Amino acid sequence: MAEKTTIAIMSPGDMGHAIGRALLSSAENKFRILTNLTERSERTQKLSNSAGIIDVKTDEEMVQQADYVFSIVASSQAKSLAQRFAPYLHKHKHVIYVDMNAIAPQTLRSIGELLPHGNFVDGSIIGLPPGTPGYNCTLYLSGEHAQKIADLFQYTNLMKVRVIGSEIGQASKLKMCEGSLLKGLTAVGIQAFIAAKSFGLDEILFDHLKQTMPDLFDKLSRFIPHTPPKAARWAGEMEEISKMFEGVGLSSKIFQGAAETYRFIAEKTPLGDETIEDRKQGLTLHDAIEIMNQSLEKSTLNE
Repeated sequence: MAEKTTIAIMSPGDMGHAIGRALLSSAENKFRILTNLTERSERTQKLSNSAGIIDVKTDEEMVQQADYVFSIVASSQAKSLAQRFAPYLHKHKHVIYVDMNAIAPQTLRSIGELLPHGNFVDGSIIGLPPGTPGYNCTLYLSGEHAQKIADLFQYTNLMKVRVIGSEIGQASKLKMCEGSLLKGLTAVGIQAFIAAKSFGLDEILFDHLKQTMPDLFDKLSRFIPHTPPKAARWAGEMEEISKMFEGVGLSSKIFQGAAETYRFIAEKTPLGDETIEDRKQGLTLHDAIEIMNQSLEKSTLNE
């Protein structure tokens, strides 16, 4: 039997464990998926175990066994993870490191400087985790070895994969632009609806949008209730998007404000404490905005 390709995933959280599961689900049985669950949360451990990912306990052992390392973490953790793995990657120069995080080109360049020359692929995941019913996410890749990574996914139909160039940074720039639209718009909608609620005008605004912009209202009605468990991660992503726009000479202030909005939801509302699979509050647009508005009023009173 042919030797299996070994992929290390850090971290096997919402997206990471789903990508591991997608690769392991292929009928060809071509992969071993490893991780290091030391000091990871009980939730991450459960997700990883449910996907059949092997815990090898240490970073060094993981890189020693791996052919590829996938970095799939919160934006704010992307560089520190690369710093943590760089010494092992310099010892095992055949291992290709794939950064799949939502980070600015500036952050990506600083990560690339830490790693062995050439053994680095830029990736961006756009969409919900693979395996989400009725939905396929897309992995965009760029860099010298991008096609090698794309070829790994030919055995699963749970993800679309597209190589968009040989230049490191192209995939991440695409992710930043897409995220600025979807998550930036969601942040603007949250602020508008909380303000309308505080003025007692929320129902009138909702009715107006249903008549004048029904598609937009429908999207915001679906997006906003699903946002709170992701808000802490999205705050970091907005900060990376802010860096990107500043780098091309555009204002970064819009996305600094969006980061503050998501940080407020994560830290100042009870919705921020919930997990994706265990939601009890704010499951509709009306309820989510009501809770956010109440939290804002309490926060203002306490200042």
